[in-house]
Amino acid sequence: MTNEPGRPRGAVQSSSADGDMVTGLSALLRETGEKLTEDYYFRFCAVFDDLGIGYFHGPVPLQVIEGLAQALADASGYRVVLQAEIVEPAEDKPNTYRSVGRREVASSDPTVFVEMVRE
Repeated sequence: MTNEPGRPRGAVQSSSADGDMVTGLSALLRETGEKLTEDYYFRFCAVFDDLGIGYFHGPVPLQVIEGLAQALADASGYRVVLQAEIVEPAEDKPNTYRSVGRREVASSDPTVFVEMVRE
């Protein structure tokens, strides 16, 4: 087995086809996310407005967000984690904040369609 100079023995060289596939997948995920945002953002806003909560009525209570997260977890079978961004003022720009981390606010485990792992 011969290696290119500077490449560790046994290292796998990725082909341009792999790079194209990753780039294509990334573009597809971005496009899908944008479409979901466009389709459902206004629907959620309308539901929140009907409930008298949300942008025009003040902040959405955490209990509502937790309920939505639980519904998503149950429907998908995935664990949903809600995180808060930790920000601090940027020293060089007034009225600007920079992210310094995240912390978990709440999490929801699926309670429907859960299959136990068999040994």
